[in-house]
Amino acid sequence: MRSAGAGRLIAERYLLLDRLGRGGMGTVWRARDHVLEREVAVKELHVSSDGDEHHRRLRRAVREARTVARVHHPHVVGVHDLVEYDDRLWITMELIDGPSLDRHLAAVGPLSPPRTAALGLQLLSALEAVHAVGALHRDIKPANILLRPDGSAVLTDFGIAALEGDDSLTTAGELLGSIGYMAPERLTADEVGPPSDLWALGATLSAVASGVAPFHRTTQAAALHAVTFAEPNIPDRVGPLRPIVEALLHKSPDQRPSAAAVRDALRHVADGAEPEPLTPSAGARTAETHAATVRVPQTVADVSQSDTATMTGMRSPVTAPTLVGVGPEPTVVDHAAAPPPRRRRVRWWWPVAAGAASALITGLFLALTDAPPSGADDGPSDARATPATSATPTTTTTTTMLSVQSAQGWQRATQTELRRGDTVTVRYSTGTWTVDSTRLPGVGSLGHSAADDESLRFAWDCKVDATAPFGTLLGRFSGNPKSLPSHRVKREWRFRAAREGTLELRINDGDTCMDDNKGALTVSVLVTR
Repeated sequence: MRSAGAGRLIAERYLLLDRLGRGGMGTVWRARDHVLEREVAVKELHVSSDGDEHHRRLRRAVREARTVARVHHPHVVGVHDLVEYDDRLWITMELIDGPSLDRHLAAVGPLSPPRTAALGLQLLSALEAVHAVGALHRDIKPANILLRPDGSAVLTDFGIAALEGDDSLTTAGELLGSIGYMAPERLTADEVGPPSDLWALGATLSAVASGVAPFHRTTQAAALHAVTFAEPNIPDRVGPLRPIVEALLHKSPDQRPSAAAVRDALRHVADGAEPEPLTPSAGARTAETHAATVRVPQTVADVSQSDTATMTGMRSPVTAPTLVGVGPEPTVVDHAAAPPPRRRRVRWWWPVAAGAASALITGLFLALTDAPPSGADDGPSDARATPATSATPTTTTTTTMLSVQSAQGWQRATQTELRRGDTVTVRYSTGTWTVDSTRLPGVGSLGHSAADDESLRFAWDCKVDATAPFGTLLGRFSGNPKSLPSHRVKREWRFRAAREGTLELRINDGDTCMDDNKGALTVSVLVTR
């Protein structure tokens, strides 16, 4: 049976096929893009052109689209188009043909700690990409995570994300989000930054592995009190994830671990090992990668309806997908951080929690701290971001997350050409691939082991770099009539461009030898100029 409203043609391009679901901000449709001849998800905003409230929600939707459009990452939903039609705003997005994580859990039950950790690695990588563009998600929870058919996670629903340069879109007395997944600082008029998203990630990991949110309560007031004062409920079922969850759910943002430390601990659990103890991150209040900080004195209005599940094509119970594997842990060096800002104690007043006081977001600042990581192959760079208060010019850093495919040759790694003097850092994040899916296991950026490489001696003529093992992640910077020799990225490769050119990445395997290749690696590329 066709959904009411189906059959409409939006902007002479998108034909609405059927309604996938309805959330607090809009209705999401499966649609057909007649120009590119593909199916997409189209989000119809529930506003008209009348009234301040409608304008506010319209601006929030525009902000959502702009936030996601600035992030290019395999675990963040893609935004294709933003159109105004019939006095409404329509956001065209990637159609994820899979369920939301909360629906998946309802169908199959809690996931094992290793599987939960594998998902956590993907979500952590997605959050780092979001933070790198000066944004915060602010509503991480299972309902806002979609699963592709291969089991990999996709972060979506950026409707309440905070973005650099935007004014507050909340009304007086309102804080959008789901209370059980809100960090305490969001409820106590304190500064909100990347550690707040990491808190929500910790709550999500606990819920995924145990089936119970750590601060679940039967009433909103009880949930507010629990998040602010109570210890989390972490069932034994979470197993080796417990120290990670406990560290992420620390009441003080300053005491939460860095993203790099969390990544290392999750990698251990995903590999079936016990994680090392996590310690607070020095300068945890400053993002490792150019993140936003928001001071948010505000009260609470829980958003119980999520638009996330409506972006998926799945509308019935599903079987458990196979989670994508993850490779070896990359070497990550924390960026230098400024001293944490002074924190002020905030007295909690329950009338405020009930909405008696006005809410006001007074500022959003993008912290640009680019202390280059050490240990790069081509030597360190002295390029650093200049504080905003300095009279000297500031440097800017752009971060691109991309998926390097094992069955393709050289693949362009940046959307624009590099300039002379640019400092470029290529860093392996997650994922595995193999040059022989019938015989060899998936590996990360270092390539296959010496023994496995030797077993393919008969095919060594296929190698792009004869000195490196099959499966090694290779990079090259083109600029000469004939491109420079390929370079082993290993876990991280850093160089300064001596001229204009293009960065390309690939697997160490010839273009004509890829029939048995399988998998992909997620790689971040940071360009500072």
